[in-house]
Amino acid sequence: MNIATNLLRAALIAWLACGAAQTAFAQDQIEIIQLQSLTFPGSVFTSLMPSLGEGKPVTVFGMLRMPAGTERVPAVILTHGCGGLTGAETNWARSLREFGIATFLVNSFTPRDISQICSGQPSISLASVLTDVYRALDWVAAHPRIDASRIALMGFSFGGRTALWANHLRFQERYGQGSQKFAAFLAFYPASCYIKLADEDRIGQAPIRIFHGTADDWTPINPCRRYIERLRRAGKDAAIFEYPGARHGFDNAYLSQYQLLPGVVNSTNCTFEERNGKIVDERGGLAGFEAPCVMRSASIGYSPNAHRQALADVQYFLVSAFHLK
Repeated sequence: MNIATNLLRAALIAWLACGAAQTAFAQDQIEIIQLQSLTFPGSVFTSLMPSLGEGKPVTVFGMLRMPAGTERVPAVILTHGCGGLTGAETNWARSLREFGIATFLVNSFTPRDISQICSGQPSISLASVLTDVYRALDWVAAHPRIDASRIALMGFSFGGRTALWANHLRFQERYGQGSQKFAAFLAFYPASCYIKLADEDRIGQAPIRIFHGTADDWTPINPCRRYIERLRRAGKDAAIFEYPGARHGFDNAYLSQYQLLPGVVNSTNCTFEERNGKIVDERGGLAGFEAPCVMRSASIGYSPNAHRQALADVQYFLVSAFHLK
């Protein structure tokens, strides 16, 4: 193990903040992978599609978990939310491996010296995290034990936005390096349904599934219902799984059943759309964390029942999408 890998391993141990996650790291057979990506200036609101020339090289990294055996297997790439890696992503990576699926958990924040963006400062461009997941896709697709035709992208909250927007052809054409495509997209309570892109139906044919709690007051479910309906009218394979009474983060077993988060950016009351390459509000003013519609609190909470059902729903969906036995 070289010095760079040792440093990455140390960073990952620090990154896994909770004791249970550190224990999982020590016990699981996890390979740390470095990826060459790009960091673009601005945020999703200030720069929706920066040119490649604006990106600065950065080394990001993640954790690869392979199921037992020697046969070729499907894979899921996971991308985290605004708080960075949490127990939700770690547990999903372990659960998916138990289903016989390889996982690659991308860390987009630590290599960029970002701890969280839930408060709006600092921020990160969606182009940066999109580039991360496209580079992860290329690396995972080249792995000798992974079936390149069966790789899905799964994201949580801010990462749910990444998962949904990674399906847009224009983003992949600009930030993806090769012809490799994702086979499916899974978004948990995505922080994107209140933003209507100009070409939201110019996406690939891979199936899209959203997993959302009906009591979510951080990324409410109604905009996602409308988004899925628009995609379905456009002939896309899109659906939403709903969990009655579940809050934001309902699948994170490390949370209490209710916690108020003062100070986080909450766009519940916002309706943003893309005009002339910029994200604006309904009146045409530039969207952003300081927009008048933005509130500053939200709740999160674990729901054991919703979590169990989501595990079953994800497994059912991936059995179909990956043609598993």
